[in-house]
Amino acid sequence: MRFFKVTTSRVLIHYLIAILLLPGLLSFQKKEYLTEREKQDIPKSSNLPNPLKAEVIGIQDGDTIELKFIFDGKKAGFRQGKPVRIRFLHINSPERGKPFYKIAKQYTSERCFRKIVTIKHTGEFDRYGRLLGEVILPNGSVLNKELVKKGLAIHFKKYSNSIEYANLEIDAQKKKLGIWSIQ
Repeated sequence: MRFFKVTTSRVLIHYLIAILLLPGLLSFQKKEYLTEREKQDIPKSSNLPNPLKAEVIGIQDGDTIELKFIFDGKKAGFRQGKPVRIRFLHINSPERGKPFYKIAKQYTSERCFRKIVTIKHTGEFDRYGRLLGEVILPNGSVLNKELVKKGLAIHFKKYSNSIEYANLEIDAQKKKLGIWSIQ
């Protein structure tokens, strides 16, 4: 009889752990398609508003999000007619498999997933059809800057000469935050 109680309690504990972890694991889910009903609910335009305001419906990684907005313009390349993806301007977060990748992605998700954000941009797209821009959160803070401040992204000097982002990176390095804690 004792064996049965131990087994039942173990199963119950594992079940509770699974229920607690499920929402976090679902936030990493990569959704590559939309149902027809979901497509009808998404605003669609051949003009790109600036600033662009839309709900975040996907997190690709620490520096790329997907919006509930479809852009039909040719500048979007092969992403034309699909929900707009935003590549965070001025920064680069760790790639899949690298230290702090999951933490940067989770931080981005916690700050903006299912929230309406504002994108400041110049209308430029990268070679993957992602709009380059700064993500302004509902509280007015800039997510791109927050990631660099926390050491979850670097200032992408190859594509940005921003003094502000350079200084944010230097401060994070001095404090040994995030990716700077392992160097």
